[in-house]
Amino acid sequence: MSQREADSQRGFSVSDGAEEGVVTDHSSSEPLQQPVARIVRRQERMKFYLLPLSALFFLSGLFSLFSPLPILILFFRYSRLWGWLGALLSGCLVALLGGDFSLALYVVFIVPVALVMAELLKKKMSLERVATITLLLMGVFGLVMSLGYGRIHHVNILSTVSHELNQAVDQVVQSIQESGKQPWVDAGEAEEWKRSILIEMPSAIAILALVMVWANLMIFLRLNFSQIRESLGLDATFYRRWKAPEFLVWPTLVCGVFLLVEVKFVSVAALNLFKFLMAIYAIHGLSVLSFFFEAWGIRRAFRGAGFVIATFLVRPLLLVLGFFDLWFDFRSKVRQS
Repeated sequence: MSQREADSQRGFSVSDGAEEGVVTDHSSSEPLQQPVARIVRRQERMKFYLLPLSALFFLSGLFSLFSPLPILILFFRYSRLWGWLGALLSGCLVALLGGDFSLALYVVFIVPVALVMAELLKKKMSLERVATITLLLMGVFGLVMSLGYGRIHHVNILSTVSHELNQAVDQVVQSIQESGKQPWVDAGEAEEWKRSILIEMPSAIAILALVMVWANLMIFLRLNFSQIRESLGLDATFYRRWKAPEFLVWPTLVCGVFLLVEVKFVSVAALNLFKFLMAIYAIHGLSVLSFFFEAWGIRRAFRGAGFVIATFLVRPLLLVLGFFDLWFDFRSKVRQS
C-alpha cells in the first residue's frame, strides 16, 4: 500500500498539486465545529427560556423565594437589556395570571432583589452595601405601593391589614375549636394572638425580605456567572469568614434595654428592630457553623442536615454563635485546635 492510500484511509488527503508529503487533516475540524455550534445555539436559546422563568417561580409559591435568580442570570450571563426584559415580561405575566395584588408583591419583593442587586453588583460594591441598599429600596417600594393602593381604592391600608388579620385569626381559632370536643382557645387568647401578630408584622416582613436578599445573593455568588466572585475579589469560601458589622451590636443592646423597660411605642419599635437584628446574627451564626463543618470534615449531606436542624430546631445556638462571635471569635479557637 502506498503512503497516499494509507493517509487517505486515516482521514488525511493530499492535494494533487501539493508537494509530496504535505497532508491536510479533514477529520478533526468539522466534527469539532459542529458540537461548538450546537452549544452556542443552545446557550442562545436558553435566554428565551429564562425570560418567563421568574414569573413561573413566583406564581408557583413553592419556588417564589428563588424568583430573582433567572433575572440575575439574564443580567450577567447575557446583558443588562435581557435582565430588564426578563423583569418586564415576568411582571406582565404575574399581573395577567395573578392579578394586581400579586403584581404588587412581585414589584416589592422580587424586582429590587433582581435588578437593584444586579446593578449594585455590577458596580462592585461590598456585599453589605448591596444587601443594605436593596433592603432599603424594597422598603421604599413597599411604602409607595401601599400608599398607592390606599389612594386608588380609598381605604386605610393599616385598617385593611388589621381587618384581614383579624378575620384570618378568627378562622384559625374557629377551626381549632371545631376540631375538638372542648374549645382550646378562648376569646382572650385569640385577642392576644391578634395583637402579637399585628405588633410583630413589620419585623416578619423585614426578615422575609432579608432572607430573600441573602438567599439569592449567596446562590448567585455560588453559581459564579460571568466570574462575579473574582470581580468582587471573593473566593469560593468567602461566606465561612463572613461576620456581621460590629456596629450592629450597639442598636441590639439598646433594643434589649427597651424590651426590659417598656415605653409604649418605643418598646414596640425596639421589639421589631431586635428581631430583625437577631435574623442578621442568625446568618452570622450560619457562617460560623459552616466554618466548623468544613474544619471537622463533615460531608455535604450531613452538613445540609446540620444546617436544617440548627435553623429550625436549635435556633438559639445560631444566635449565640453569631452574636458572641464578636467577642470570642470561635473560628480562631478552632484553627488553634
